[in-house]
Amino acid sequence: MIKQRLVILIGFSLFVLACRISIDAFDTPPLATPIPNLPASATPLLVQPTPTPVVILPTDAATPTVVNVPPLTVEQLKNGRFELPGADGALHTVQFQSGLYQKGTDPSEPGYVAVVMTDSIAFGDLDGDGSSDAAAVIVENYGGTGQFVSVVAFRNQGGVPVYAASYFVDDRAILNAFAIYNGEIYLDATIHGIEDPGCCPTMPTRQVLRLWQGALVLASFSSQTPTGAERIINIEAPANDVQVEKIFTLRGSVSIAPFENNLVYKVYIPGNSEPLTSGPLMVNAPDLGAPGTFELPLNFSASGYSGPVRITLSDLSAADGSLMALDTLFVVVK
Repeated sequence: MIKQRLVILIGFSLFVLACRISIDAFDTPPLATPIPNLPASATPLLVQPTPTPVVILPTDAATPTVVNVPPLTVEQLKNGRFELPGADGALHTVQFQSGLYQKGTDPSEPGYVAVVMTDSIAFGDLDGDGSSDAAAVIVENYGGTGQFVSVVAFRNQGGVPVYAASYFVDDRAILNAFAIYNGEIYLDATIHGIEDPGCCPTMPTRQVLRLWQGALVLASFSSQTPTGAERIINIEAPANDVQVEKIFTLRGSVSIAPFENNLVYKVYIPGNSEPLTSGPLMVNAPDLGAPGTFELPLNFSASGYSGPVRITLSDLSAADGSLMALDTLFVVVK
C-alpha cells in the first residue's frame, strides 16, 4: 500500500532544494511551496475547502438529513484556544494570537514557553466523517536552543477546530513540504541523523501520519542512506483498511535489506500503548543491503480478539535504535 504514497512523496523531492523552510520559533517561516504532482482532489497547505455535506441518519426516519459543516479556516486555527501536549511532557492551554503564544518574557526564566503555529497548514478529512479537518505544524521553545517541531491534527466539530492529536517530528527539523491527501498527512522533513549536531539536521525523510484510535501515528517512514539510496518498507498484502480472518499472512518487500536481515514487527490494538506482541522478522535477501522480501504469519485465534489492528514493520539503526524505515498495516480482524 505504500506505492500510492510513494507516488505522492516522490514529488516532494523535486522541490526540496527550492522550498526548504528552516523553522524558527521567533521568526515565523514563509508558506511552504505546495507539493507537486498531487491529484486534483488533494488539498495541500492553505487551500480553503468548500463546506462538505455530512449525511445524518436519524433513528426514527428513513430520509437522511444533510448538514453543511462549515470548513475550518486559518483564522480559526491561528487565533484558537487549545489544550496541547508540549515537547516538555506537560499539557499547556495555548491561546494563539495570529499564530503566536508566549508565556513569560525572559527565555532564561523557568516556566518560559513560546509556541508558533507556522504557515504550514493543510485541510482535508482526517477521521472519515466527511467534514474537512486540519493539520498544522507548530514549533515550541522553552528557552535555550531547542526548537521542537510537531504536527498537530484538529477535528472539525460543527465548524469549530478541536485538538485531536499531535506527533513530534524533531528538534529544529527542516520542513520541505506538507499536505493532507486520502485521509493522511504527508510531510517531507529533514531531521537529525546519528552524527548530526543539534543545530544542523541532514537526514532527508518522507513521513505519512494517520489518525488512529485517537492518536496521530506513523503510517510510513522512509529515509536516505549517505549515498542517496532510499530505505523503504512496503507491505504489499493484505491491503489497508480491509477485514481479515483471524489467521493471515502479511507479505511485502524492502528496498535495502536491514542489518542482519532483521526487521522489527509490533502489533497494536486500541486502548493499549504497548504492543500486543512484537519480535524480529527475517528478510530474505540475496546479499547485504540488497532488496528483499518478507512474510509474517499472524494468528489471533488464541487471543479471541476481533477489531481494529495496527501492525508496524520497522528498520532500526544498529548504532542507536533510531528509526530508518517503517510501514504500517491497518486492518480489522473479524
